[in-house]
Amino acid sequence: MDNREYIKEIRDKFSLEEIKNILDSCGSKKVLVVGDTIIDEYCFVEPRGGSAKDPMMTVDYLNEEVYAGGILAIANHVSNFAGSVRLVTLLGDRADFKNFVVSKLNKRISPTFFVKDNSPTVRKRRYIRNTRNENEKLFMIEDLNPSHISENLEKEIIAFLERELPNHDLVIVGDFGHGFITDKIIKTLEEKSSYLAVNVQTNSANLGFNYVTKYSNPSFLTMDGTELALAMGEKLKDFLTLMNTLHERKKYNRFLVTLGKEGAAYFNHGKIHTSPAFVSKVTDIVGAGDAVLSVASLLSLSEVEEELILFIANCVGGIAVSIMGNEKSIAKEELLAFIEELYTSIDHREIDYYFNSVNDTLNNLDKKNIFQFAELLLETYEKDKVIYVFGNGGSAATASHFCGDLVKGVSYGLDKRFRVICLNDNTPAVMAIANDISYDDIFVEQLKNFLRKDDVVIGISGSGNSINVLKAIEYANSAGAKTVAICGYKGGKIKDIASLAVHAEVNDMEISEDIHNLVITHCVKRILTNRLNNTNVGEVYAKRVS
Repeated sequence: MDNREYIKEIRDKFSLEEIKNILDSCGSKKVLVVGDTIIDEYCFVEPRGGSAKDPMMTVDYLNEEVYAGGILAIANHVSNFAGSVRLVTLLGDRADFKNFVVSKLNKRISPTFFVKDNSPTVRKRRYIRNTRNENEKLFMIEDLNPSHISENLEKEIIAFLERELPNHDLVIVGDFGHGFITDKIIKTLEEKSSYLAVNVQTNSANLGFNYVTKYSNPSFLTMDGTELALAMGEKLKDFLTLMNTLHERKKYNRFLVTLGKEGAAYFNHGKIHTSPAFVSKVTDIVGAGDAVLSVASLLSLSEVEEELILFIANCVGGIAVSIMGNEKSIAKEELLAFIEELYTSIDHREIDYYFNSVNDTLNNLDKKNIFQFAELLLETYEKDKVIYVFGNGGSAATASHFCGDLVKGVSYGLDKRFRVICLNDNTPAVMAIANDISYDDIFVEQLKNFLRKDDVVIGISGSGNSINVLKAIEYANSAGAKTVAICGYKGGKIKDIASLAVHAEVNDMEISEDIHNLVITHCVKRILTNRLNNTNVGEVYAKRVS
């Protein structure tokens, strides 16, 4: 299912008001958030080139920004949706980042800080160059101590958790694999939490040593496709197979996998839902998984339908990848605005799709046939012959429109005028023939009254297979008239038997009729007007609009 169809299906099932009410209901939840503090430093540079003296690249310093990352970002996201948020996090004793952290936290968050001895607060400094308005990460410097916390600190944290865990509806763990979340802390979290949501991150500091499988029975999990593949030890299998394998091995019943440009997938008790990606331009993927965890956990806790959990989580991810680092948290109002824009974009995309289809069909028209059609009409005009035009439904309207344009639009002010009859316009005759003989004969019976050799008969049919149009063209051919088929789709039978065909080859009735109307009533009309050098109608129009 493509992006447009997926969003339309979701919109048909879940109104924006329903989604707003669901998000509002999360406002009663008490959430405990546990994980590493990470200070994300972004240093923006412009490379000069290679050094003249040393084998290294030199850069110009532009500016830098510092963001509250890791569990701080998760806490900030959650605080925009939940009722209360308690943060449990770890700092290092080598540099005092506490004031910075507090300044970056939402005021509704209550933080508790533990300190790891002989360690820095985890700091990740990325060097980034801006190329063609896109940020290109050059390299990263990490300042961290990956060893586990001391036994005394571990006991202190577990004692705190044992007191706090029963007081919260939801516990969210951001396990970044930097020594904070030990096996004993995991055991406490799994035993004491009412509802435990976890993201276990694989990064350069813990590659091969920090997989989601170290948890036994979390209530809900999030991960990206690479983390899933690494945890399963399977590089080449598709993600649906890997998700089923994870469930078989660990018995996890609810987990969400983000898949970058491929979107996301949600496993819920044996059933997998998938969603396409909603954005194509990515500013930065850092922190996107944390944002998804934050909101999806609350929705999973609230037993929201799995399709909607996946959709909203994917929307959160779409917003997050447009933000540099963890520059800001995702607000509920921003999320609703994003969803509303997606819902509205379906209609906009329908318009774009329709316009593009019309343009493509116009571009593929055989212009030689259109020119020959105009030449045939001029020849008929010069010989003082009669033009007959007809069709069904929308084609009937096109026929009547074209007749009116030839009678007045092209002929006005000329001494010699076009002689043209629309067979649809004699309503009593059409109804009488349809009622007393057959609807298939409504055009051919009228032609038998008027048609002469070298007259022109124009049959319009989107399918090209309307029986009444076909019969009229067959009769016109036998009577020595010149016939024109105006058709769509594959052209149908009238394309094969007419003297000339103007064929809009598109499998869409509305677009066929649009092309017929554009080409016949306007394009050909303009050609005829120009060839006859008739400026009279233009002068009338000019007076009217001046």
